[in-house]
Amino acid sequence: MLPPQDVSIYLNNALKSTHTLAELDRDASLPLTVAEMPDEVSGRFVSLESPAEVAAAWKRVMIFNETQVLYTFTYDPATAAFTARKR
Repeated sequence: MLPPQDVSIYLNNALKSTHTLAELDRDASLPLTVAEMPDEVSGRFVSLESPAEVAAAWKRVMIFNETQVLYTFTYDPATAAFTARKR
């Protein structure tokens, strides 16, 4: 299993991100090039500070690494799981 990685989350069109750790449901690390980033990524948040705020957000966007590829994600507060789709 891969170690948790830093994820940047933007809620409701925020200009500043919130950083948290996430475990990805993958056997290999995410690529570092924009063109190779997968269309969908899923996993679980490890250290989410405000799960209620994430669950209540009307718009959720995340960035997984320095490629700056934006993903819109859904979130299940009961399991801390997310599914993200490339925008």
